[in-house]
Amino acid sequence: MRIGIDASSILPEKTGVGYYTLNLLRNLLALDHENQYVIFLNSYTRSLPDASLLKQPNVTIKQFHVPGPLLINLWRYLHAPPIELFLGKLDLFHSASTYVPPQLTGLRVATVYDLYFLMHPEDCDVLGGKYHLHTLPRRLKHLDRIIAVSNHTKNDLIKLLNIPAEKITVIYGGIDTTTFRLILDKNLLESIREEYCLPNNYILSVSTLEPRKNFEGLLFAYKRLKEILHNPPKLVIVGRQGWKAEHISQTVKQLRLKRDVIFAGYVTEEHLPMIYNSALLFICPSLYEGFGLPVLEAMACGVPVIVSNTSSLREIAKEAGITFDPHNYYEMAEKMKELIMTHRLREQLRDKGLEHIRMFSWELCARKTLALYTELYKSKHNRPGD
Repeated sequence: MRIGIDASSILPEKTGVGYYTLNLLRNLLALDHENQYVIFLNSYTRSLPDASLLKQPNVTIKQFHVPGPLLINLWRYLHAPPIELFLGKLDLFHSASTYVPPQLTGLRVATVYDLYFLMHPEDCDVLGGKYHLHTLPRRLKHLDRIIAVSNHTKNDLIKLLNIPAEKITVIYGGIDTTTFRLILDKNLLESIREEYCLPNNYILSVSTLEPRKNFEGLLFAYKRLKEILHNPPKLVIVGRQGWKAEHISQTVKQLRLKRDVIFAGYVTEEHLPMIYNSALLFICPSLYEGFGLPVLEAMACGVPVIVSNTSSLREIAKEAGITFDPHNYYEMAEKMKELIMTHRLREQLRDKGLEHIRMFSWELCARKTLALYTELYKSKHNRPGD
């Protein structure tokens, strides 16, 4: 097969979709040396810093520098240019970033992470959620298969878009335990804390700063925590500025938390495991997640986890995390207090998390994805199974 994959999201600065795509590619290319892969990379300004991952005999990189807004709007309004103009003829194209381009021939596959843009379009930016709102509902219906990253996302696809269940395959993402792991080198941990001006212990949250991540709710809960617990650990928020991030800064000022909240900004994959390892606890207050990769990253680093009881987060964390209602700031504060004050509970959650992450493997994700490609190709060409 000649397989095209949109991997533009792996270009820095990567977010959750970028890490998903990068790890899927790493493991696909380690497993499969027979099929030909054509990797689509497009960014007007960003370049691939290290292409060694993609330097294999069966891999061709096609990198372009078309302005993203121009290309997305051409796809949206003119339904052109087709992906074949960039990559040539393909047997299968996988849209790993959910930007489904026009395609003339070949099988069509897309990964869908969540459908938040359908439920709260007011919280979505023009080039992300609003593009998906106007294009995905009709384009998903014409795909040969949709990969959903959780059962929750699959159920949303069925309920909100009437996608037939048989067209959806659930494939969980994984966790890179060579990167996200327990780190016992105290000098290394201290040096990273000094670089980012972080205290010895802190409450950590990791995500792009945007409305659905519920950081404003977390700030109200932290304000409550200060009222019920003398001198709690500082709150550290890691992630780049996203849509409407200015509201979060305004809330910090409103609640007079400037001395208590540290915004570390975007942190590279190289430094992120050390920041996890120094945290007393990790909290994910999000209102909606399709998967929730940082939850697993925190567990892999031995950090006890508290998560919202919404969307896929309960499905991903299961019994290895404490849950709360993200709309109830008092409950959120009480859960943080309980974990801060109870060493034994932290140890129990730490052990549960380290065991739980063994269920999530990027190699397994890649094997299932490759099996899906093969199944679709054989079905189309009426080839019997091996």
